[in-house]
Amino acid sequence: MTQRTKEKPLQTSKHDAASTPAAPPGRRPQAQRSAETQAKLIAAAISCLHRFGYSATSVTMVAEEAQVSRGAMTHQYPTRTDLMLAVVEAVYQQDVAHYERTVKEMPPLQWMRELPSTMWDVMSQPSGTAVMEIMLASRSDPELADKLREIQTGIDRMSHPWIVERLEAAGLRDHPNGEAIHRVFVAAMRGLSLEALFRRDRAEDENAVAVLSEMLRLLYPEIEAAPKKKRK
Repeated sequence: MTQRTKEKPLQTSKHDAASTPAAPPGRRPQAQRSAETQAKLIAAAISCLHRFGYSATSVTMVAEEAQVSRGAMTHQYPTRTDLMLAVVEAVYQQDVAHYERTVKEMPPLQWMRELPSTMWDVMSQPSGTAVMEIMLASRSDPELADKLREIQTGIDRMSHPWIVERLEAAGLRDHPNGEAIHRVFVAAMRGLSLEALFRRDRAEDENAVAVLSEMLRLLYPEIEAAPKKKRK
């Protein structure tokens, strides 16, 4: 499950704006070009990780997939580990945006009831598979493991409080073992997503997610009152 971050927009004064040199006509600012290159590389890395797995995903493959020169790639991400960590952080931000959209689309109580299905929609995507590939690879890469653990710890630190906010918005109280419940559901979704890669049985996947929804209602009986959402 992903989490929400709160970032204040960068404030600039009129003096700052006036003193900043304008980009040459017809040429995009360096920051914009860097951001576009990073986005291409991250999208390419996700695609490669999803299709070929971590071991086969080399920096050369990613650069070719993104149609970016090797030099431009190493300028943005000097090492493979830097790129993989950037993928994890980018996927996290994408997932946050997805969860925030669903919060706006449903009443709080219904949102809680639909949470397992929403988690499945997020974590069964190629981006979710890419993150799992990186997590599994960290077992044999101490440097990647240490840095990934630091990122994941930060994500976990923000995750449960955000869920507690959603519970409170629905008029519910957090379960005494709420953090453990959260971890179990995330682990279950990751496991199902991994299994789905080779089982390729959508009906069984949906049935497993439905079972997790039943478990959530047993843990939080009040959400049973939420109207059922018709899945497409």
